[in-house]
Amino acid sequence: MSTQSPPALLGALRSPGVKFFVIGLIGLFLLIPASMVWVLVTERQDRAKGAEAEVAQSWGAAQTLGGVFISVPYETQQEMQTGKGIVVQRVRRTALFMPEEITYNVGSKSDERKRGIFTVPVYDAEVLVTGRFKRPDPREIGIAADADVKWEEAALAIPLSGPRSIRAGAKVEIDGRSQSIEPGAALPDGTVQKGIHIGKLFENTPAGFSFRLEFGLKGSTSFSVVPGARTTHVEMTSDWAHPSFSGIYLPDGSTISEEGFSAEWTVPHLALSMPLAFTAGKNSGFGLGSGQSLGVRFYQPVDHYALVDRAIKYAVLFIGSVFVAVFVLETRSGRAVHGAQYALMGLALVLFYVLLLALAEHTGFMIAYGVAGLATTLLVSTYCARLLASRLLGAVIAGLLTTVFGLLYLFLQMEDFALLAGAVFAFVVLAVAMFSTASLDWSGRGNGTTVAPLSDDGAA
Repeated sequence: MSTQSPPALLGALRSPGVKFFVIGLIGLFLLIPASMVWVLVTERQDRAKGAEAEVAQSWGAAQTLGGVFISVPYETQQEMQTGKGIVVQRVRRTALFMPEEITYNVGSKSDERKRGIFTVPVYDAEVLVTGRFKRPDPREIGIAADADVKWEEAALAIPLSGPRSIRAGAKVEIDGRSQSIEPGAALPDGTVQKGIHIGKLFENTPAGFSFRLEFGLKGSTSFSVVPGARTTHVEMTSDWAHPSFSGIYLPDGSTISEEGFSAEWTVPHLALSMPLAFTAGKNSGFGLGSGQSLGVRFYQPVDHYALVDRAIKYAVLFIGSVFVAVFVLETRSGRAVHGAQYALMGLALVLFYVLLLALAEHTGFMIAYGVAGLATTLLVSTYCARLLASRLLGAVIAGLLTTVFGLLYLFLQMEDFALLAGAVFAFVVLAVAMFSTASLDWSGRGNGTTVAPLSDDGAA
C-alpha cells in the first residue's frame, strides 16, 4: 500500500479547498458572538421597557376607556342541586345595559419623558364623552318578573385602565343636571375592576336619559377605546406626527401631517360580539380585557433596537461576502492570509453591531450607522491592505464594504422586499465567487494555480 509523503500531505492541507472549508468554519463560529450581540439587544430592549414602566408609574400608563354602561343589581331565585336534593336559593347578580349611542371626542397634546438615555412618548388628553340611554328593561335579558331589581342602587359606570391619572376638574351631567363622580367601577363579580361611576342614577323607576362626561387624562405610549353601544363614534386628534392605529377596528378616515393627526371611527352594534344588555359575567367580549378595542399607539419613528435586531439577521450574508472577497483576492495576489486573521476580521465585523447599538442609543440610528460603518470599513480595509501588501486591494475591500453597508441599510428600510433583495444579493455574491475561482486549483496538487479548460467534447 502506498502512503502519501509528508510534503504532499502538507500541500493538501494548504490547498485552497481546505482553506475555503476552514474559512467557512470560522464564519460559523462567528455566529456565536453575533448571537451574543442579539442577546445584548434584547437586554437593552428590556431596559427600555423598564424605563417605560417607570414613566407609566409616575405620569400614566397606556390608557383604555372600557365604554359606558348602566349597572343594576338584582336578586332572583335559583335552583341548585345539593346532597340533600334541589334547594332554592336567592342569588345576587348585576344587569348591564349599553347606550343607544355614544361619542368620544379626544384631543391630546404629546410630549416626551426621559429615563436615563431612554425616551418615552406621553400625552395629556382632554376627553369628552356624550351619549344616550333608552329606558333599561330587565326583560331584555330574561330577568324573571318576581326578581327584586335594585333600581335605587343603579349606577353609570365608566371602566378605565388608569383612573389614577385623571386630572382634577372632571364633571358629568345627566339630562343637563350635574352629578358627583365617585372612584371605582367594580361589579360584584369583579368583571370591571377599575374606573369611575355615578351613583343614585334612578330613585325607584328607571328612565332613559342623556349624559355628558368631561375629564382630563394623562397617559403614555397608546390610547384606546372599547366600543359598546348601538352606535359608537370616536373622534381623536393629537399633535403627535407618527400615529400607529391599533385594535381590531381601523379608522374610517384619518389625516396625518407634521403637525399631528386626526382620525374617526364609527362602530355599529352589528360589528360587536356582545349584546346591548346582559348579566355581568356571562359575556366574554366585554370589559377592558376583551381585546375589542380601537385606538392609536404613539409610535416612535426610529426604533433603533428593532433595526439593530434586523441587521443582525443579515450577519451571515454580511460576514460571508467579506470573507469570500478576501479569499478571492488572496488567491489572486499570491499572499497567504492565515485563518486567525480571518477570525480577527470577522470579530471586527461583529463588533460593528455592538458599536451600532451603543451609538444609536445616544445619536440616533442613522448617525450611529454611518459612524460604525465608517470605522469598520477603515479598520478592515486597512488591515487587508497590510495582509495583501497592496493598497489597491485594500481599496477594493473598502469599496466592497461601502457597498455592503449601503445595501444593508437599504434592506433595513425595506419592509416587503427585504427578503427578496437579500436573496438577490447573496446570489450575486455567490455567482461572483464561483466565476472568480473557476480556474483555481482547489486541490493544490498542480504546479500552478489554474486548471486546463475543457474542450468541446468534455475532455481536458
